Amino acid sequence: MNLTRLIQSAIVAIFVIALVAQLFLPSGGINFITGIAIYLTTWWVVLFTILPLGITGQAESGEVIQGTESGAPIDPGLKRKAWLTTVAAAVIWLILFAVFEFGLISLDDIPFIPGSDAWDA
Repeated sequence: MNLTRLIQSAIVAIFVIALVAQLFLPSGGINFITGIAIYLTTWWVVLFTILPLGITGQAESGEVIQGTESGAPIDPGLKRKAWLTTVAAAVIWLILFAVFEFGLISLDDIPFIPGSDAWDA
């Protein structure tokens, strides 16, 4: 196992540990279900960001297969991109977890979210 794969596996392991630790931490930060929802949302956003990277179309390579779109990729590398997406989403989630769990920024500090007094009639 090379060093890059080891570092990526360590990041994902830290994410899993932090996610499970939410079950035992006092509330006040991100709860378990919210943590999973944030991770899945982040994963999909990162996936759609990473998908176009490193794509070579059939027309660019000059090897257009009859009956296919000329812009279709030769080798999309989906396994590599799925793993990279998982690692990147775990890093983003860990940053969000630290910010909200340790109170570095609260939702009241974000100016575009109305305060609780805004909802009073």
